[in-house]
Amino acid sequence: MKYLAAILFLFEFVFLCQETLFAQKSWTLDQCINYAWENNFSVHNQELGVKIKKTDYRQARNDLLPDLGFSTSYTQNYGRSIDPTTNSYIDVQFFNNGYGLSASLDLFNGFMKVNTINMQRLNYEAEKNKLQQLRNEVAFTVINSYFNVLLQQGLSSIALENFKLSRTQLDFTTEFVRLGRKPGTDMLETEANLASDSFLLVQSYNLLEQASLGLKYQMNYPVADSLVIDTVVMSIFAGSIDTLSMDELYRVAAAALPDLVYAKNNLLAAKKAVQVSQGSFSPRLGFYAGWNSQYMQTSRDSLNRIIPFTDQMTNNSSEYLSLGLQIPLFSKFSKYTSLSKSKLRYQQAKIQYDDISYKLMMGVEKSLTEWRASRAEYESSLSQLAKNLKAYQAAEKKLDKGLINIIEFDIQKNKWIRAKAEVLRTGLQVLLKERYIRFLMTGSLLSGK
Repeated sequence: MKYLAAILFLFEFVFLCQETLFAQKSWTLDQCINYAWENNFSVHNQELGVKIKKTDYRQARNDLLPDLGFSTSYTQNYGRSIDPTTNSYIDVQFFNNGYGLSASLDLFNGFMKVNTINMQRLNYEAEKNKLQQLRNEVAFTVINSYFNVLLQQGLSSIALENFKLSRTQLDFTTEFVRLGRKPGTDMLETEANLASDSFLLVQSYNLLEQASLGLKYQMNYPVADSLVIDTVVMSIFAGSIDTLSMDELYRVAAAALPDLVYAKNNLLAAKKAVQVSQGSFSPRLGFYAGWNSQYMQTSRDSLNRIIPFTDQMTNNSSEYLSLGLQIPLFSKFSKYTSLSKSKLRYQQAKIQYDDISYKLMMGVEKSLTEWRASRAEYESSLSQLAKNLKAYQAAEKKLDKGLINIIEFDIQKNKWIRAKAEVLRTGLQVLLKERYIRFLMTGSLLSGK
C-alpha cells in the first residue's frame, strides 16, 4: 500500500505540472506551421535558390542591352623607336597614351537571347514552385507531429481516467474485504490491475513527451522551452466531400498544387533550352561603333612646343561604325553535343511531368479512399463506444451486487477504455484526411486560407 500511495502522489504531481503548462499560451496548428517555415534551414536555403534564379532571369533580360567599354593605355619609350607623330626613327625618351570607347549590339543571333530570357523566366517560376513544394513538405511533417501530440494527449487523459477508476475500485474493494463482503483475492487482483494501469499511465506520459519532442524537432523549436499546443482542432472543410469525384478533385489539385506546375515549368524551360541550342547554328549579325584618340609627347607645333592635351584629343580622334556577320562553320561538334544534351534533358523533363501527373492522380484517389475509410471507422468506433459504455455500466452494477467477479468487471472496463481510445484515434484521422483533401482543393495547409 505504501508503494501505491507513492505512485498516486507521483502522478498527481506530474499531471498538476501538466495542467500548469496547459495554462500557458497555447500554439495553434497554423502558428506551429508558420514557425517551422520561418526557422527551417532547408526553406531558407531554397529561398536563396529562388533569388539566384531571379538574378539569372534579370541578367538574361539585361543581355539585350549593348556592350559598352572604355580603354586606355600608357606607353613609355626608351632608346631607338618610331615617333608616332612622324613615323620616323628617333632616339629619345618619350611617352604617349591612348583612349578608346567601343560599343556593340547583337542584331540577330538565332533568337538565342530571347529564348534564354524565356528559359530563365520558366526556371525562376519552377524554383518558386519548388520552394512551395518544400514548404508543403515541412508543413506536412508539422501537421503529422501535431496530430500525434493530440493523440498522445488524449491517450494520456484516458490512461489517467482509467488509473483513477482503478484507484477508486481499489478503495471500494479494500472496504468490502474489510467488511467481509469480498474475498481477499479480489483485493490482490484489484491491486494488480492498479499497478498495470499505473504502468500504462507512465508509458502514455513518456509517449506524450516523445511526441512533443518530435513536434519541436520538426519546428526547429528550442528543446528546453515549453510548447503547449491548442487541443481544439475544428473541422476546416467547407462543403461536402461526399459529392467530390476523383476527376473533379484531380483537375482542381493540378491547378492548385505546385507539383504539376513545377514539372510543367521545367518541361517548358527544357524546350526553350533546345531552341537556344538550335540558335547557336544560326549566323550572328552585330552592330559595332567606337571612338579612339591619343596623346603623344612627340607631337609638337612649329615652335617645337608640345601640343596641349585637349588639342591632341581633338586632332587625333577617330570614330567608326560597322556591321559584322559571323557564320559558324565548324566548332569540333560542340554545338551538336550541346543540342543533343538539351534534347535528352527535354525528354527527362517530359518523363518527370508524366510521372508527377500520374502520382498526383493516384494521390487524389488514395486521399478520397482513405478519407471515406477513416470516416467509416470513426462512425463504427462511436457505435462500439456506446455499446461498451452500456456493458461497462451494467458490469459495474453487477459487481456491486456480487453477481460477477473483479476479473469479469475489468474485462468490460478495458473494452470501454479501448473503445474511447479508438474513437479518439479515428476522429483525429478523419480531421487529418479532411485537411489533406482541402489541401488538394486549395493548395493551402493553413486553416485560415
